[in-house]
Amino acid sequence: MQVLSFELPTDIIYVAGTVNDVETVFIQDDTYPVRWRATVDVAEDSLYHIYLEMFDEAGNKSMYENTIEYILPWFVTDRTQIDVDEVARLEKAGWDGMTDAERERWKKGMKGAFNLSDIKRIENDCYILAQLLNVSIVTHRENLPRFPTSSYFKSLLDNVATLRAVGYRYQTTPEVPEQPINTYQKINSIEQILRDIYDVYNANFVHYAGDGLYAGQEIGLLL
Repeated sequence: MQVLSFELPTDIIYVAGTVNDVETVFIQDDTYPVRWRATVDVAEDSLYHIYLEMFDEAGNKSMYENTIEYILPWFVTDRTQIDVDEVARLEKAGWDGMTDAERERWKKGMKGAFNLSDIKRIENDCYILAQLLNVSIVTHRENLPRFPTSSYFKSLLDNVATLRAVGYRYQTTPEVPEQPINTYQKINSIEQILRDIYDVYNANFVHYAGDGLYAGQEIGLLL
């Protein structure tokens, strides 16, 4: 299940509607009356079509309808040297030397490499967390680098540092690593920071999906 949350004008006292054409119960937050939430089934394509009918104290009705994309935050924090060694082994074998199963694993993006899919996921996670925490950062989620450079990593590390500084973290949350970002341990640390922020925040609030509604492969070797 997925929690969607949104903020409405202060005079709204009742909300009805659907999410992905399913009749949905919307509950007003006792602590933040402008915030409403609903628990819905997770959409496989991450798209949520939302239709709301909102009623104020005078009985006036207003409507809202929109389709939003909400990709759940996802973090990979357990890369190991074994994962990195496997990437190196397959790279040495070459495409012709791989089995069909190994080729499929390579195309999907291997855990021991820093893939374009990893960049896309991390940029999306940073974007969602920035919306959750109401901080301003510039992500590359709409302009992913084909090959990450030192300038890209500087931007990413600056974003991670900004998010970490808000304070939603554990005592064990790693420090932001320094460049060069060329080991699996440093990538693990980046994703662990983001995961800790999300987990601590999520223990207190709900997800945020942006756009006015809240819901709360290329291969590069790691050394």
